[in-house]
Amino acid sequence: MGDYGRTFGEVYDDWYPPEFGDGTAAVAALARFGAGGEALELGVGTGRIAIPLARRGVRVHGVDSSPEMLRRLRGKPGGHLVRTVLADMADCDLGRRFTLVYSVFNSLFCLPDQARQTACLAVAARHLAPGGRLVVDHQIPAGVSPGISARHFHTEEDRFRFSLVDCDPVTQVMDRRTVVVTDGDTVSYRSVIRYVWPGELDLMAAAAGLVPLARAADWKGSPMSADSPGCVSVYRHRAPGEGAKA
Repeated sequence: MGDYGRTFGEVYDDWYPPEFGDGTAAVAALARFGAGGEALELGVGTGRIAIPLARRGVRVHGVDSSPEMLRRLRGKPGGHLVRTVLADMADCDLGRRFTLVYSVFNSLFCLPDQARQTACLAVAARHLAPGGRLVVDHQIPAGVSPGISARHFHTEEDRFRFSLVDCDPVTQVMDRRTVVVTDGDTVSYRSVIRYVWPGELDLMAAAAGLVPLARAADWKGSPMSADSPGCVSVYRHRAPGEGAKA
């Protein structure tokens, strides 16, 4: 996570403005889950979701291991509304519980392996208040055949960018090189993620004592289908004596 911030901190807000990835709908949905309580974002980054959520009246706390990303969050209008902690979201204890704990926009994927991702869900469960909700938003990867592919073309007036993605379906690791081309200049940014399938996420949540409540293809509640590009999963604590499934 810290490496991601050092690599993408300078371009993150340009590439992913608040409305990117249906951010407006995400904030509206999270505001309903967090109404009347406090929220914790794991992997808060530059605050693209946390700041507008805080402006809706939710008391938002954010954990991130990147000082660069947190510095940018604090420098934004409204950044003072988010209480930030520089910490590893897979190994931290804030000593309190929250009505809502959430991880959005593939933040979970930035952890390098299944063990760390499972530890992150355990952190989420530890910080979740009785009756609270954990919400996890992530993409469902397309084109996960082995080898290198080009994707994610984006064109602006004076530049364009694309990604070269090397995928290993066995480890579920994607090594991505995002190339930005302008007149006379080319810059490359590298990131490595480990993607998670929805069923695997449920198993990791179960290991943390959580059970699924709902799953949709997007923040507007669209039903899941075979070609859904992403999913939003909602979990709660398992009740005493309750099995692994709700």
